[in-house]
Amino acid sequence: MTSHADSASAAHAAARQRLSQSALVVVKVGTAVLTGGTGAIDRGYVTDVAASLCREMDQGRRFIVVSSGAVGAGVGALGLPGRPTDVPSLQAAAAVGQPLLMSIWREALAIRSAQAAQILLSRADFDSRERFLNIRNCVQYLLQGPRVIPVVNENDTVATEEISLGDNDVLAAKLAVAVGAAALVILTTGPGVLDASDRIVSHASDAAALAAHVRPIKTTQGRGGMATKVEAARIAGLAGVTTVIAPGRPAGGLARVLAGEDLGTICAASEDPALGRRRWIGLSATPAGSVRVDDGAARAIRERGASLLPKGVVAVEGDFAVGDVIAIRDQHGGELARGLSNLSAPECRAAMGSASAHVQQVLGRQVHEEVVHRDNLVVSSRAPA
Repeated sequence: MTSHADSASAAHAAARQRLSQSALVVVKVGTAVLTGGTGAIDRGYVTDVAASLCREMDQGRRFIVVSSGAVGAGVGALGLPGRPTDVPSLQAAAAVGQPLLMSIWREALAIRSAQAAQILLSRADFDSRERFLNIRNCVQYLLQGPRVIPVVNENDTVATEEISLGDNDVLAAKLAVAVGAAALVILTTGPGVLDASDRIVSHASDAAALAAHVRPIKTTQGRGGMATKVEAARIAGLAGVTTVIAPGRPAGGLARVLAGEDLGTICAASEDPALGRRRWIGLSATPAGSVRVDDGAARAIRERGASLLPKGVVAVEGDFAVGDVIAIRDQHGGELARGLSNLSAPECRAAMGSASAHVQQVLGRQVHEEVVHRDNLVVSSRAPA
């Protein structure tokens, strides 16, 4: 009889093996890893990481690098005492630091006859279905080149708190979803996710299993912490992307992770990932607003994946337009699903509680019977049981 421990060990080994065979991998490198805690980008470290990636490319693998460090590089170049906290100073530091960061990656890859392709993204690029597809198409075209590695960062020169993705961990996960990567490797200053006894959690069946181990600690140079890395693993895992959270230093650790060695924490991917349009709705786009529904509508959505009708809506939050992604919440605020709204927020407020047959009369125009049709609805993993 196979024990639970044996099953977990087998799952761990299988996940590591899949990682070692992944053809397209997104590698995220944080500011603290890039600088080694010194405040300046460590050129030698970047050169070593680039060498590891190029050796793997020689074997037919492809990579996308999500690189933090623009603000950090700008802070050093401007002679600032530390990372700014106000938006204009952060944007200015990013504007100065981004070309410096790219020049370091470009020089490191050129040593191995490879090229860096700069891509700057913002949350809006993932919120728009058209721009989401443009990201995917651009990256896929670049990856057809003989030795090209896209180097991606959030566009911090224009981002504000309201439009920011919040951290490059989340950016890396959303990018992995967009391009259909097989794996996401997040390089961090720690050894991986630690349990209460400071032992490395080497394998997790999903991100929820890691959430209990998250501690509210982050570096002074970056924006994220372990919580954002686990959130990245959740986003990636739902789309079928295996995630590893592993030590970024020394640089040789990356090659060990890519070889499938037991280093850091690996988080298994869903065996039933969302695809295409539903993947974008559920994982990549940020909801423009939300609606709250009654218990009957909540059960229908949660248990049957039913469409959301106006009669089940009890409250509308935010200012969304027709075609925007919205969150569907229960009466306690818990997220049930996400979907594309057939109504604007004002129309939804006017129609809520109405029978479908009366909605056209209430709004004075022809409309769909559903606020969100089931074909454009994705039940959330955060939905309560």
